[in-house]
Amino acid sequence: MALINQNNTHIIYESSELIADLKQDILEFGNDYIVAVWYKEIDGVTVYTNYDFINEDSPIDQSELQDGEKIKPMTMGALLVALEQQNSMF
Repeated sequence: MALINQNNTHIIYESSELIADLKQDILEFGNDYIVAVWYKEIDGVTVYTNYDFINEDSPIDQSELQDGEKIKPMTMGALLVALEQQNSMF
């Protein structure tokens, strides 16, 4: 199901390639593995745009973020559900 903002507008964000990568990582590390997730607000809806493994020795540099993006921790399983929802038509 596409995401719907407060104005009843459907928000769809192409995430097919990210979903495929995430599914491979879930096979290797499991649904409960926590990753750093890039997200931003589009028309009042949170959209997930990228993820990376959390590495204390090599923290994520703020220069990796695009305009308006932030980072938060999430399990890979929760991220997969969110990506599939934002990638679907209705």
